[in-house]
Amino acid sequence: MSFKRSAALGLVTLAAVVFVAGNALAAVIGTDNASAAAYDDGWTEGDDGFITGDGAFGQWFMPGDSATHGHEIGDSTQVAGGSGANINSSGKSFRMWAHNGDYTDAYRFLDPDGLSMGQTFSLDLAVNFRGGFKGMDLRGASGGDPTIFNFNIGGDDYNVANAATGNGSIGNAYSNNTAFHLSFTQTSLAGGTWSITRTGGVNDFDTGTYLGVARSIKLYIGGQGSAPEDDLYVNNLSIIPEPSCLALIGMGCSTLAFWRRK
Repeated sequence: MSFKRSAALGLVTLAAVVFVAGNALAAVIGTDNASAAAYDDGWTEGDDGFITGDGAFGQWFMPGDSATHGHEIGDSTQVAGGSGANINSSGKSFRMWAHNGDYTDAYRFLDPDGLSMGQTFSLDLAVNFRGGFKGMDLRGASGGDPTIFNFNIGGDDYNVANAATGNGSIGNAYSNNTAFHLSFTQTSLAGGTWSITRTGGVNDFDTGTYLGVARSIKLYIGGQGSAPEDDLYVNNLSIIPEPSCLALIGMGCSTLAFWRRK
């Protein structure tokens, strides 16, 4: 192969690397949890907290609280009277409750336009009782049903739905110390991979794929009894670049240096 042809191929490769890496880092990265200053006065409609990366997430949208449903800052270990899963940050997590058959939810966008290719969004859930239903939706474009992944806790089971692959029960072993780490990586403009890591009294790992671009989340809880053990705790929202994308950036820089020397 001639030097000129080799150089041309190298420049094409570099252009592809820079395009992919740039696209992967196009969206805002950052973190948020219940210890952020925005929640010092509670967790309410319109709050827009962050720990790092102001602009990674939009403001919270949620209905007003009532005597039978609400949103507040709490301690996830208290879902089991002190022995529940610890997903706290500085002793704090987001708490949702809906007792006596009521229902409530909370929405938040991944800004500015959802996950870019190569980015990963993750969050933690802590639960105890499995009465009624509670969980989260990962949502794509608006119109029709935007749900591209659902994780539901109810009916004495932990279940995935609306995904491209991996739907169904991920196990029904019970423990009052139950934490789930949910992670979603946008592998292309067409979809990505999801994983659920369970820790606490039971350890488990499940994975699959979803279709579409992850754009927002919906947290929900309903049909519960009156016990605090029915509550849903959420914390540690994060959007990060995939390590492989950082490697691509490094590879691009190395390639550029190589062709510059040539």
